[in-house]
Amino acid sequence: MVKAVIQRVRNASVTVDGKVVSSIGRGLMVLVGIGTNDTAYEMGWLSQKLLAMKLFPDNAEESWGWKKGVAEIEGEVLCVSQFTLCANVKKGSKPDFHGAMPGETSKQMYDDFLADLRSKYKADRIFDGQFGAMMDVQLINDGPATILLDSTTDAPAPPAPKKIPLTPAQKQQRKEDLARKAAARDEMLAKRKADAEIEAGKLADRFKEAMTEQY
Repeated sequence: MVKAVIQRVRNASVTVDGKVVSSIGRGLMVLVGIGTNDTAYEMGWLSQKLLAMKLFPDNAEESWGWKKGVAEIEGEVLCVSQFTLCANVKKGSKPDFHGAMPGETSKQMYDDFLADLRSKYKADRIFDGQFGAMMDVQLINDGPATILLDSTTDAPAPPAPKKIPLTPAQKQQRKEDLARKAAARDEMLAKRKADAEIEAGKLADRFKEAMTEQY
């Protein structure tokens, strides 16, 4: 399951080794945790959801309200990959991170997620931290307003794959296959019946012989 912490911010920045690598003004700060079983479907759901969520008032002068999404206010989005969101703390006091997707696979999925965000919004308004690095994240949470998303509980089930209609040739092939299977089944049943009759005859003969010997 992909997990995300979405914060409405006045500004936010990411610093690595004392250097600011990304910064935004008004918009969303998004921490993203990718789980071992996540797919492109969950990541696509997240990108669509965070762009559409109405977390902003009608205008910047208002202090509260849930009227517009980040795209509607032309805000900025700063994403940071955060595998610790997938921690399991049910046992003991040490977090277990086995639920997080491994590094290289996770990086590819995270990069695809960013590309998807940029394709759905304005590419120059989507920012990123530095994958796998120790980062200092600073922000001013506006509100505060923080939303937690978890694809396990929040995302709809993936749509069922559409059935592709069979061509006439495929229909004929299926019909012939079913006929062959039916013929093979009938042949097997007939053989079993014949074998059973033969065995019953043998048992009857042995019974007659036994009775003859007895009397």
